[in-house]
Amino acid sequence: MQQLTSHVYVETEIRGCNPGIVFTDEGSVFVDTAQWISKLLEMRGFALSRGPIRALINTESHIDHIFGNHWFAGECPVIGHENLEKTFWKIPAAFNQTTYDYSVDIIRRQDPEALHLMPSEKDYILNKPNVTFSDRLFFKLGDHDFRLYYTPGHSDANISVFVPQERTVFVGDTVFSQCQIWLHTANFDDLFRSLRFLGTLDVDYIVPGHGPVVGKAALHQQEAFLHEWISAVAYGVAKGWDEEECVQRISFADRCPVDIGQAEEMEYIQTHNVRVVYNYLMNN
Repeated sequence: MQQLTSHVYVETEIRGCNPGIVFTDEGSVFVDTAQWISKLLEMRGFALSRGPIRALINTESHIDHIFGNHWFAGECPVIGHENLEKTFWKIPAAFNQTTYDYSVDIIRRQDPEALHLMPSEKDYILNKPNVTFSDRLFFKLGDHDFRLYYTPGHSDANISVFVPQERTVFVGDTVFSQCQIWLHTANFDDLFRSLRFLGTLDVDYIVPGHGPVVGKAALHQQEAFLHEWISAVAYGVAKGWDEEECVQRISFADRCPVDIGQAEEMEYIQTHNVRVVYNYLMNN
């Protein structure tokens, strides 16, 4: 794990999202969970060695953020946006697997020594958030404030977690750092508003959903890259290309790699991103 401040630790070197821990004088708060069981248990053990785990916050519902909720069942409240319920424990149909089988496949290929620790499907506890909110939720734990803001765009359940004492904000998949953006069902208007809102926070550290920890300049870089995607597809539409021709002709695969452990998804990302942008431009 990377120690950002005296109280904040993050993991950015595994497949999936960047899970983090914030330590307070009354226990720890997890932000998202690791998609590898071995790293998840390592982080849990590290936190418990310093005191109780007091809360788990999910920044969104995609599987790489909520896979580890099972291992927190009955231990602490789980906090997330009210929209999480709609897409919790679901993956894109294009993956042609159940969410459980998809998760097992990842562990088998990338964390095989921990495969025996994966519960059976009937014993797997989804452990959905039992504390939800619509726009913002503030709480205090010991000597730390946690300010949770609804920052939609990447999905309609995205939130950001601002810890002012540590000058740190966890932004989930609102930011992809030095790696390919997964647009999924992105709403660009919401996403641009969220990026600009995050720019108003007084922070030194932005923990993205994927890639290295960054500073506030990354918000402008992310916005610029999104505009490049939109401009590229808009150019194609202006040339008379239909959706399929845009898919065939437009790619940003040479710009940056896919995040750790997901290189095989490059074609899917390029194809799906073009379709999302095309439908946005055509108001479909």
